[in-house]
Amino acid sequence: MPQATVQISIATQEQRNNVLQVIMAAYIEYAKQSDPSFWPMYEKSIEKTVLSDQTITPIIAEENGKILGAVLYCEPYEKPMGGDTMVINPYPEMRLLAVPPESRDRGIANKLIQFCEQRAVAEGYPIMTLHTTVLMQTAKQMYERRGYKRYENIDFEPVSGFHVWGYQKDLSATAQ
Repeated sequence: MPQATVQISIATQEQRNNVLQVIMAAYIEYAKQSDPSFWPMYEKSIEKTVLSDQTITPIIAEENGKILGAVLYCEPYEKPMGGDTMVINPYPEMRLLAVPPESRDRGIANKLIQFCEQRAVAEGYPIMTLHTTVLMQTAKQMYERRGYKRYENIDFEPVSGFHVWGYQKDLSATAQ
């Protein structure tokens, strides 16, 4: 029997709870490496963003009706991030890229990233951005292999000592 194909699409409003479950299943590995006072705050932020933020677009990787991975596509923004820091990002951003352990090593993250990059190009943006942290070394290496470079303009520190690094990728070669 042939294996089903992973489909990438925009999640429906009804799928947001499932998107949240997938993100939390992928991100739980970072809880043990995080400051115990930071993690509950971060989980609440993820939950609020996924379930309530109508400015983001959840993108899912789905196979046979099961969500295997997700990422949030965010329009350019200007908002406070961590204390008094105002972050101005004139480009779209991928947030919370998540593939739980049981779905990894199938190219799902790459498909989700590619979908976001193609969407940005289709919307006329020359750059795609994202954030990562010291906790996410595997993700950081994957982004760098895909051509993402440091973009310090969007760095922030949500709590003292926890740095969130901005990255960007020039999509002009993709647009041609």
